[in-house]
Amino acid sequence: MRRRKRAAIIRAATGDDVIVGEAELRHAMSHFTLPRDLLLALIERILEHPTVVLADDKSEPHEYRLFYRLDDGRYLLAVVKLTPAGAFFASMYPTGKTIRSSHRRFRRILP
Repeated sequence: MRRRKRAAIIRAATGDDVIVGEAELRHAMSHFTLPRDLLLALIERILEHPTVVLADDKSEPHEYRLFYRLDDGRYLLAVVKLTPAGAFFASMYPTGKTIRSSHRRFRRILP
């Protein structure tokens, strides 16, 4: 099995070391018009200092953690997938002025 290239490892507010892969970083770049280094800094900001973290633990076989951060009246969402092999950054995108209604039923982890 071929190893995926890592762009960064970020310690999240939940205590997880989140692996940011190059492919996932490129995907997140399609949602923003930011240079790579600024996008990585934004991912780090969201994971380290979220406004709220929700857990979708009904998604078998993995759990997804949704890191929401409210900045300037708008939410940014970073999605992290937890697996037995570790925590992996999956995607990031803006959600607007509210947390997505479909996410409000998930279990709150932080705060």
